[in-house]
Amino acid sequence: MATTAPNKKFSSHSRSVSLPSSSHPLILTAEEHLQRLKSSEAAPSTSHSLACQRLDGLKNLYELDDVLQLPLSQQAFSSERPGKWDEEVLDGSLRLLDLCGAVRDIYSGMKEIMRELESSIRRKRSGDLAHEVSSYMISKKHLKKMISKIYKELKKAENCNSTVVNKGSEDVPLVNLIKEVQLVSLPVLEYVLSFLSGSKAGSQPKGWSFVSKLLEQKRASSKEDSDIAAIKQIEIQLDLLNYKKSNQEVIKKLEEVDSSIEELAEVLEIVFRLLLKTRVSLLNILNH
Repeated sequence: MATTAPNKKFSSHSRSVSLPSSSHPLILTAEEHLQRLKSSEAAPSTSHSLACQRLDGLKNLYELDDVLQLPLSQQAFSSERPGKWDEEVLDGSLRLLDLCGAVRDIYSGMKEIMRELESSIRRKRSGDLAHEVSSYMISKKHLKKMISKIYKELKKAENCNSTVVNKGSEDVPLVNLIKEVQLVSLPVLEYVLSFLSGSKAGSQPKGWSFVSKLLEQKRASSKEDSDIAAIKQIEIQLDLLNYKKSNQEVIKKLEEVDSSIEELAEVLEIVFRLLLKTRVSLLNILNH
């Protein structure tokens, strides 16, 4: 049976999934989706459209849960020695499910914060909005602490899964495929999270002037798809309120950001359910 050679640096993606030429079309389709996700990892910056594209690619990959139900898949799994691959694959699926759930919860929390902020600005059509802005900043600070924690967990999971993939080079090809799918899923979640928060540090340089923020806003407005993080876009709009910009103009921009967040949140929910379905399928296979 063909096997893949171990690769010390999985991030280079020079290692490919070795599947028999007679593989089922579903397996070949899964491999194609996997390669597309790998090729999208080189994106230099974060944008909403690319975040949607990568998350949609992950959704398409996990919609192929029928691969696990194929007779040849069942046969491949049963040919492996008990305890050799099952713990690694199940641990990987649980880590991925937990992390996807955490990113989904962050997006849900951000949606709630956005709705409260927009509602506050609408109710207070004029006058000082210091209290509303202060409430948002407190909520955002708590959210960014959670985001920072998830970034650390994602990096830890990437290191763990990378070790498992390299160590498992002698597994049957289908088992290796599952492990690589789990590994390539993590950067997608990280990318989706970075659309919300920006860089992993999640902060802007100290002393970022209002003029700089205006330039950022102008850059965002001149592009169909801004690469400015959602949280930073919100902060720009709140600063503009202090400089007498129309509340309606700010609300319009906040609604656009809210719509972008909502779109990704909906796909995250779908991906989470697909990951749960995949884990159930793996557990059922092991229990037979």
